[in-house]
Amino acid sequence: MTGFAYTLPFAFGGLYFGKITDKLNRKWCLGIAMALCGVSMGISGFATSFMAFALMRPILGIISSIFNPLSFSLLSEYFPPERRATANSIIQSGNYIGWGVSSISIMAISALGWRSTYGLLGIVAMVISVMTLLFVKEPENTRALQAKLADAQKAIAKVDEEKKNDDSDTGLKEILKNPVNRNVLMGTLFRNFGGSCTTYFLPLFFLKNFPLFKAQYSFVNSVILSIFGLTSGICGGIIADKYENKNLFTKALICIIGSAAAFPLIAAATLQTTNFWLSMACFMMFTLLTSAFSGPAITMMQNTSPKNQQGSVVSSYFFVVTLAQTLGPLVLGQLSNKFGAVANPAVYGPLITFTTLIGFLGSCPWWYFAGKNYKRIMLEKQQAEEE
Repeated sequence: MTGFAYTLPFAFGGLYFGKITDKLNRKWCLGIAMALCGVSMGISGFATSFMAFALMRPILGIISSIFNPLSFSLLSEYFPPERRATANSIIQSGNYIGWGVSSISIMAISALGWRSTYGLLGIVAMVISVMTLLFVKEPENTRALQAKLADAQKAIAKVDEEKKNDDSDTGLKEILKNPVNRNVLMGTLFRNFGGSCTTYFLPLFFLKNFPLFKAQYSFVNSVILSIFGLTSGICGGIIADKYENKNLFTKALICIIGSAAAFPLIAAATLQTTNFWLSMACFMMFTLLTSAFSGPAITMMQNTSPKNQQGSVVSSYFFVVTLAQTLGPLVLGQLSNKFGAVANPAVYGPLITFTTLIGFLGSCPWWYFAGKNYKRIMLEKQQAEEE
């Protein structure tokens, strides 16, 4: 119920919705999808049979898959390229707030019961649905507006070029023709493979190896994920935008630095089990340095892809994220069983460090080639605009 029943519909649903993003009214689709999320959570909370409860998981996965392509497609029109990484990073940083305060759900279940907690979350989703419909604005179709207002040969040529791009295929094959997209997706696959292993297994490491610090861990972990994860994500986007004009390799460099720093920090945090606060300090630095990558990574794909591919680009990115986050825990779970981590929790440390080595350091070459191609394509676009 927490794995494939949700992740597979989410991953493949996102690919479908990404292809039809330009054909939808994104504001209304986001509002309706949020309301449907509320309905599915309400049904889950008050279902009287396991089959009804189980059915809500893939349904929720399909509904949830619509949010990323529509949201990032809107952002690509709200903000120009020089501010886009900041916008993308802010919206992605919401994940860290969610992870950080997720312990509230445990408190709510203890106080209200799991059924009432589901119902409460459903009500919250309905409120957000109404707010979305009231306050989110659907941008005008700028491409159609440019075509109507074109009164000079240069403007006409520009519109014709955009129309040529808009007629291109929005499928995965067409997206992968762009070397930036290919390398970003591979870097994302490796990075999120390692990231999912730390996300799912670091709590096991801390709670099993430092059992006297359970209360401290719950509080400090929530602070680290919410505050430092949020700070890292937003700062990564701001830095990427600020230094874009000075160095087009900046976005890739942010990804490389975070991924390269992950291995020594996780090694220091998990290869010793005598100092809880040292481990938490290393995890804090790990979160601060590694959480900045997603906004710049998505923006590199957006800035080098045609407008009609924006939804598909984002969907392909989160498809890879979901795939990596599904494979990572499966692989590390099998390794944990093979090496007896349940009986000997200290084994979690070397295993987490090993998967961090493969995932995070394995992503660095892909980030490098993504940045190299991003710089080349953006320079070519700048030269074309000047001509």
